[in-house]
Amino acid sequence: MINRGLFRTVFCTGLILAGLMSGLNVYAAASDPAAVPAVQPAQAPAVPAVQPAQIPAAAPAAQPAQAPAVPAVQPTQAPTAAAAQPAAVTPTPIPAAQAATTLSIEQIVALVGHPRLNTSPVVSLAPVMTNALAAPVTVDLIIFAGQSNMSGNGGNAALAPVVPAGAGYEYRPAASPNALYPLVEPFGRNETGLISDQPQFQNGSMVSSFVNTYFKKTGVPVVAVPATRGGTDSSFWASSTTKAELLSRFVKAKTYLEKNNFKVRRKFLVFMQGESDAVRGVTAFDYKNNLTSAFQPLFADGLEQVFIITPGYAVNGMYSYDDVVNAQTDLCNSNNMFTLASNILHSASMNGYLDDAVHYNQQALNLAGSSAATRAAAFAGGAK
Repeated sequence: MINRGLFRTVFCTGLILAGLMSGLNVYAAASDPAAVPAVQPAQAPAVPAVQPAQIPAAAPAAQPAQAPAVPAVQPTQAPTAAAAQPAAVTPTPIPAAQAATTLSIEQIVALVGHPRLNTSPVVSLAPVMTNALAAPVTVDLIIFAGQSNMSGNGGNAALAPVVPAGAGYEYRPAASPNALYPLVEPFGRNETGLISDQPQFQNGSMVSSFVNTYFKKTGVPVVAVPATRGGTDSSFWASSTTKAELLSRFVKAKTYLEKNNFKVRRKFLVFMQGESDAVRGVTAFDYKNNLTSAFQPLFADGLEQVFIITPGYAVNGMYSYDDVVNAQTDLCNSNNMFTLASNILHSASMNGYLDDAVHYNQQALNLAGSSAATRAAAFAGGAK
């Protein structure tokens, strides 16, 4: 039988030895330098390993991709806007008030009147007739009045169309009131008097083109009467002296034709004027009143209609005729004495047809004459 006291002693001693051994092991682990880093290095790199991968992926990678996007759009938009602007700009003539800073009114009016002399010889053909016709002939009587562009200051007779025999005639109430002449260019160059330009300032007009188109559309010959003077404004045409002269030419022409067995079917006046009013700044109110006053005496004696051809442009937009053109248009719309025959010259595309600063060449005059004749012929009616 085992001694219980001895057993207790041995058992307790074993427990004490086991505790000592465990303490020695813990001490040894704490005092060994290689044992501590072996656990820490495995945990320490785990934290930095996540953080470096997240930081570069977020901030620097997104910002460089956005920065170039703004300049890339701006360079393509800027040229587009600049390219669209020139197409939207339409050059307009310079108002007369601005032109006055470089040219005096006297200089402009002189230019509108007579800028150059003509060097071609004066054409003078024998009259077609001086005696009465055996049988009546129907004609339309048309006065061609205005300032230097109606005179044909910038024209060229050699480039004007030839009027066929029997399609048109010229009557000269001041220079030769008892005869009828072939209509040739320069039209009106052999006429004299207050409302006749000097021969050297008449170089080829729009009248021959007008007459050819009018005759083609109506089948009725035209007896044309010149009444032009360069550099004149509407107050000249409304003056008592000019009105008396114009009425005298009209009455003489009618009397001559009726006396010589012509049957006058229509009686018109074609008016191409306005440049001088524009440069002098005549108001629309005064301009319309002047024209109404100028032609009323003719209507009292049988005139049926005034056809207006508007002025065009001065070279390089030196000054504008817009106010006068607007006044003429309004007059034609509000007063049945007047009809707008043509505004073809008042087109920017016609600037290339200027012979000098303000006068149109023969090609432009031919176009204006034919355009106005088309309207007048429609008003007049006729066989064709």
